Amino acid sequence: MRKRRTIDRSLKTIMCKRNAGEDGRSYIHANEWNELVPEDNRLESPNKNARRPASMIPTHIVIHITGNDCLKEVKDIYRARNSVSPHYLVTQTGELFQFVKDAERAWHSGIDLLTANLYGWGYNNWSKYLTYFAWYKDYPEGAVYLNEELSPVRMEQAKFVAMHDYQTWPDFSYFRRRWPRRDIPVNFNVDTDPNNYSIGIECLSLGAKTKNKHAYSAEMYKTLRSLVKNLCKKYTIPRKKGYVVGHEDVNPVGRWGWDPNSGFNWNRICQR
Repeated sequence: MRKRRTIDRSLKTIMCKRNAGEDGRSYIHANEWNELVPEDNRLESPNKNARRPASMIPTHIVIHITGNDCLKEVKDIYRARNSVSPHYLVTQTGELFQFVKDAERAWHSGIDLLTANLYGWGYNNWSKYLTYFAWYKDYPEGAVYLNEELSPVRMEQAKFVAMHDYQTWPDFSYFRRRWPRRDIPVNFNVDTDPNNYSIGIECLSLGAKTKNKHAYSAEMYKTLRSLVKNLCKKYTIPRKKGYVVGHEDVNPVGRWGWDPNSGFNWNRICQR
């Protein structure tokens, strides 16, 4: 009888299943650069660490938009120390970059402890709050700026923002349409930190609330679809809603419907 293969799942030799041959089993190393990425586009980022636990194989893919359409600036951000980085970046022309190998934990979707605590209160409570960003200029007049203890403070001291009457933000309507009965973010009940279990893919785009070929080009979708199919096959991730998700799906308080935004066509990359 043929001996059963033993797979070494340590960080340096994480192996993943891939259909090939009669027995449907062959393996590639997740600590290698993805074969879809041209060698000149493999740009290692320092913004990563070991997965937790180190033996963990990715179970989800998180799609982002950069919110910046300057490729050079985005690449510089990902390669700067003490910054952020996805595993992959797809441009509007369909060019593909990789910054972090799949076996490593890229810093692309972290959730801070204060926000994680909000999610424990359930949708009817956490949907009253948005993360405060100094660069965001569209908080409405009368909005209440709150500190880490949810006490009112001056805008420049804020951690969160509430509506003047502390009702649910209408910005969460997209999350509610996608997940009408969900009380917490996707997979939050399994792991409160998406960086631990996911592969992050950024799209070089400002995003849009409706379908927009300038925000989400055909070339971008083509490369993104190929990459998602490649990763799902390697790691046996279902290529469907709930496993291939947006940043706003795993951290709505931090991204409240704009990452990758409601104009993104999930049917272009996922199976229905």
